[in-house]
Amino acid sequence: MADVSSTQVHQPHPDRVAGTSLRYPHSQCFPGGLQTSGFVAARADELSGYFDEPGLTTRCTVILSGACSMKAGGQSHYFQACDLVLAHTSPESFTFENSAEFSALEIHVPSLFLEQLKIESLSGIQTRSLGLQDPVIKTARQLFGYLRATQRSCSQARGSDMLVGYGLAMTTLGHAFTPRNMKLPQLNARTTASLENARLALLKHFDQAPTIPQLAAMCDLSQTRFKELFRQQFGCAPYALYQMHRMEHARHLLQQKNVTETAMELGYSNVSHFSAAFQKQFGCTPRKWQCQIL
Repeated sequence: MADVSSTQVHQPHPDRVAGTSLRYPHSQCFPGGLQTSGFVAARADELSGYFDEPGLTTRCTVILSGACSMKAGGQSHYFQACDLVLAHTSPESFTFENSAEFSALEIHVPSLFLEQLKIESLSGIQTRSLGLQDPVIKTARQLFGYLRATQRSCSQARGSDMLVGYGLAMTTLGHAFTPRNMKLPQLNARTTASLENARLALLKHFDQAPTIPQLAAMCDLSQTRFKELFRQQFGCAPYALYQMHRMEHARHLLQQKNVTETAMELGYSNVSHFSAAFQKQFGCTPRKWQCQIL
């Protein structure tokens, strides 16, 4: 188990190690003291150490895939994909464990920065579950892709690159600190169960998805009502969920297969279409991802 301080984890790392484990995320600094890190771990891993940043820092973390647990201050916390975590941590020891295929984006925000924007400082840890189409998830994925694609330290990044990254970081924070208070009506147990069965059927095979009429029939719903309730229950449209999991499975396949073989196994007749879909979700091509992870 690696044992490091949190500032060691989040400092910019050389290209040859950045992105290879939890200990070496893709990191970059932006104006205002914002510090961003993109974590990726293909395998389950553990990390222990201590928080040694100044006490006046708020962490904005978005779990993009997989799950993780953290123990600090005598408490245990569990987070999973699509969780937004806002935390004001104290100087203390921690242990962190992640599942396989784990990825997360983290932004460190100085309290003075929040004060200048008239955003109230947090206490403790606040967690919010997000839908796949939530603006926080969308911009966090873009920023995560940006960090992985640039692979340069702050001093080497071009001004235009910095503007793009800074804009994505600010947009992510803007959505993250905006309260979401609207509550949708709860679904009954029968509808919830039928929607879950439809979700499982949708994700059973990644080379050919069932049609909307087939999924709606499984739930004894009209197509329009099915799509409406599916979005309410899972935070996105059926094929958006299918495509996200399909690309996550692609990352697993690319650890053993080449790009063409992976595309064929996922049902793509055109490799360029697969590459475009992969890049849209992760911010880099399948071949570039293989170079980073293998």
